[in-house]
Amino acid sequence: MADTAILPAAASAPIPMTPTEQLMHAVVRISNETAGQVRWGTGFLFHFFQTSAGSFPAIVTNKHVLEGLKDCSFFVASTNADGSPNSDKHLKLEIPDIQSMSLFHPSVDLAIIPIGNHLQKLIAAGTAPFLRGLDQSLIPTTEEFKQLLPVEQLLTVGFPGQLWDDVHNLPIFHRGYSATAPYIDFKGKQEFLVDFAIWPGASGSPVFLYNENGYMDRHGNTMMGGVRIKLIGVAFGVAVQDVTGNMTIQAGPTSVIAPTRMSVPTNLGACISAARLLEFEPLLVAKGLTTPVGYKMRAT
Repeated sequence: MADTAILPAAASAPIPMTPTEQLMHAVVRISNETAGQVRWGTGFLFHFFQTSAGSFPAIVTNKHVLEGLKDCSFFVASTNADGSPNSDKHLKLEIPDIQSMSLFHPSVDLAIIPIGNHLQKLIAAGTAPFLRGLDQSLIPTTEEFKQLLPVEQLLTVGFPGQLWDDVHNLPIFHRGYSATAPYIDFKGKQEFLVDFAIWPGASGSPVFLYNENGYMDRHGNTMMGGVRIKLIGVAFGVAVQDVTGNMTIQAGPTSVIAPTRMSVPTNLGACISAARLLEFEPLLVAKGLTTPVGYKMRAT
């Protein structure tokens, strides 16, 4: 992994956008075509070590999305003169030698693709990309996770199935609920289930706690006004049931292939807790990245 530089903060202030408009431009469709077989998955921009001075931008996805790939690419919107996104003109980012350019989590199905150098080259060439990113402030702390309810309203955005807006390079939103308590490790792992399907290509999609018109906390207090949005997970798998009734969680498919055995869809997806994203920061420091002055890592 050669890219270990902190990218300076943008000089201009971002244009006003609603939360969902920003999320629409935070995800990318990671794709690869080899020997006629197309594989794809979802990734999203995350700013590690975010401070007022800059950040370390990387695309977050699943390890299984990148497994076996030599390279991959994705498109982002270009930026208009007024700072707004141009969804009719797309910029292609090609990532060669993806295995050496990425950092893979040692124990869970997560990977990051540093893109700071790629973004700087586009900006230097006068073709600024329009890409919104998430950061540590959106991930609940341990105490905040404990305040969640077993059933919460969720929102995810990504590129499930073969249906997406390829003309404007825009993703699909999907709403649902948590199927297991997000604050309790499902089967002893930092994972939880969601009550919506993870289609081929949706692996790597960010999963948000999303309340538009208020919510109730675990003490029965009703919070009114504003939008509550928190990044609580990364989609990685699907729950499938075979003809014998046995149910298992499998990595989300990255292509459309004929099933090797009969299975029944359950409409349940599996997510890794977003808190595990923070474990990449000490891994990046071990790779040579210098922690910004004043930045405090939540994972050690």
